[in-house]
Amino acid sequence: MKKSFNFTEDQRDYLQEICNIGMGQAGKSLSVLFDQYVTLSVPSIEIFSAKNLITTLKRLTPAEEVSAVRQGFYTHVVDPNICGESITIFSNTDFVQLARLIDLDDEVTSEVQQEMLLEISNIINGACLSGMAQQLSERIFTTPPSIIGQSIIIESLLNKEHLIWDYALSIKIQFIVDKHSFHCDLFLLMPDSSVKYLQDVLIRLVDKL
Repeated sequence: MKKSFNFTEDQRDYLQEICNIGMGQAGKSLSVLFDQYVTLSVPSIEIFSAKNLITTLKRLTPAEEVSAVRQGFYTHVVDPNICGESITIFSNTDFVQLARLIDLDDEVTSEVQQEMLLEISNIINGACLSGMAQQLSERIFTTPPSIIGQSIIIESLLNKEHLIWDYALSIKIQFIVDKHSFHCDLFLLMPDSSVKYLQDVLIRLVDKL
């Protein structure tokens, strides 16, 4: 692992607080959608190599079957300070229960399942990134969400051969509604250049404390 990517304890704590604000906004938005209390995890922050991506996701999301949505994010179209990809992973989802959770009376077809996944992912991702961007004095734009797969195994999520970075920052945030067996994880993956920029921002923020 590149030494320059090692956060100090103060930098990691500050980043965790930034993530807490983002996930708090996302949790609130999800609570409004579900009209249910949403349990949030403490953000898990890791740096890992691209070749270990699937192994890392499998360790962090130990589910038999997952459905997943991906969405790109960036601060600028050309040479962005921060860019990356968010992956929302739904674990062992009961789509009939999920439809009830959002008061959807339609027949739960494959198309309806996809619409639910896209809507929930877009809400979580947009709220979380917006909250984090405010703390970093940035404005983050997102691409439209797209389905990676439904009821698949973790190994089928991504082709690591297509990744264009060596190392990445992974921020995992967990959302749970126990009463309805709802469980999803938001992963924010950022490439080397964004990690370095984020580290420089954190150094400045910590120095102001």
